[in-house]
Amino acid sequence: MGEFKTSFNSILSRDLKHIYSGFPQVLKYRHSAPYPTQEQLKLKEENNHLKTYVLKSSEFVPEYSCLIPRAPAFRILSRHEVDGVVTRLTTPTIASRGISLTSDKTMREEKEKSHSKYLGLQKIDEREQTMLTERMTRPTQSSRMREYQTRRQLTQIG
Repeated sequence: MGEFKTSFNSILSRDLKHIYSGFPQVLKYRHSAPYPTQEQLKLKEENNHLKTYVLKSSEFVPEYSCLIPRAPAFRILSRHEVDGVVTRLTTPTIASRGISLTSDKTMREEKEKSHSKYLGLQKIDEREQTMLTERMTRPTQSSRMREYQTRRQLTQIG
């Protein structure tokens, strides 16, 4: 009985079914594509929606064999949609009405004549003026970078 001592791995590798046929072949199974993610599904839906929208709003021109978008003025609308467009185009805008039913330009001109902000009549004390001047003359990050690059270019030239 001593001659029959073998390990479990050698029993598996020398299995009876493999003795006459050789080692097992690697089988390649057909597999399906991986499941799409939510983002891929959303993108596919948007692309499909975009295709249908392009087909609805475009006209095929056989001369160029391509789709050309219809001009908005010539799109096909129902009676209710036309009424909505007409009312939207005929109502005056807020800018054209203004506060006192004047145009935006005349309102601005009137304010420039009388408002102290436009005339430069607003008085500030000396401390506030000094703070404003310091803030306005403080270098910005862009000006520091420009100064650094200018100095670097001057050292490379000279």
